Amino acid sequence: MNQPQSTVGQRKKVIKICWYYLLQLFGVAIAYFGMQNISPVTIRLNDYVWNDVPLYLVIVGSLFVGLFMAWILYFARSVSSTLTIYGKDRAMKKAKHTVAGLEQRVHELEVEKAGLKSTLPSPSEIPHHTLS
Repeated sequence: MNQPQSTVGQRKKVIKICWYYLLQLFGVAIAYFGMQNISPVTIRLNDYVWNDVPLYLVIVGSLFVGLFMAWILYFARSVSSTLTIYGKDRAMKKAKHTVAGLEQRVHELEVEKAGLKSTLPSPSEIPHHTLS
């Protein structure tokens, strides 16, 4: 039984190493991109002005701002989904409680019906009347 746990541990380790190499590759790509795009640009945002900002910083900064905004939208959607699931779980628990109550009531009515059947006279004991 120890073998599956070690296999899972090895898989996690391999995935972690793959992410590490992927991040290194991403860093090398950004460094190469930065070396190719060093021309200075001016950034104007209303009254604020930044002079001589390297072009690669503007591009990489835009990339990270976009990733951050995507993460915020993903997080909002995740919270929304969690709240929806929580609401449905509450509704399901309420429905199960209602079903349990109804099943209890059906059982009580069946017991009452059996009790009434035992106290009623049988059909052969009931006098038969004809209309004439």
